Amino acid sequence: MDVIYPVLSGALAQEKRLEVITNNLANINTNGFKKDIALFEGILGMEQETTTSRNLQLPQASVMFSNINQILTDFSPGPIRQTGEPLDLAIAGEGFLAVQTPAGIRYTRNGHLTLNAEREIVTQGGFQILGSGGPISLPTGTIMIDAEGRISVRESETVGGTPVEIDLLPIFRFANTDALTKVGATLFDAGGAEATPSTEGLIQQGALEGSNVNSVEEMVAMIAVTRRYEAAQKAMQTADEIAGKAANEVGRVA
Repeated sequence: MDVIYPVLSGALAQEKRLEVITNNLANINTNGFKKDIALFEGILGMEQETTTSRNLQLPQASVMFSNINQILTDFSPGPIRQTGEPLDLAIAGEGFLAVQTPAGIRYTRNGHLTLNAEREIVTQGGFQILGSGGPISLPTGTIMIDAEGRISVRESETVGGTPVEIDLLPIFRFANTDALTKVGATLFDAGGAEATPSTEGLIQQGALEGSNVNSVEEMVAMIAVTRRYEAAQKAMQTADEIAGKAANEVGRVA
């Protein structure tokens, strides 16, 4: 029966939305994670054939199908918590850190950083964070990063040692964040969009930005999606039963 297909499209759309919600909840504790939002659209299907009843012409009926039109990323800020670790960096306001990956430059707000064997600042995945001239290599000593991203190291551990400025950690912004494509949990591909220096974003050393996922909102959405999916399943089962009865019982001579 043709009626099954619009219902099936709705069920598949709800299934995809459930995947998005599940992924959001799975990353509720991921630093710098930005939640995704599934956008729906109605697709007008082919018109059914015109039918008549008792010489009355009935209008053609269009079938509406459901589909996930787009999955957008919500770039609203997450909560900032203090950690006290010198290479934990939160961005207050807009902007991203630039990351060198084997696939090219990516951008992130996950500032949970560390040093590799060459004392380069890297992500937890081992990708280099880019400074004003490329990867940032630090000497041993006390690491200090100010709000504008200036990185200094006090090589002497004695009180009063003079910090030496090493590099600048730039923060980049995009005129349209919708151009960014999520790669993994916290990296973004600019896809050709121009990254420009941010004049509003500030670095907070010793802090991390958490996920912007609201667990209560996502759980409520998950319950609603589950109910719609179950309703669609029931509707398809009912339609199948009606079709079975029509094939086996309608027109049977008593």
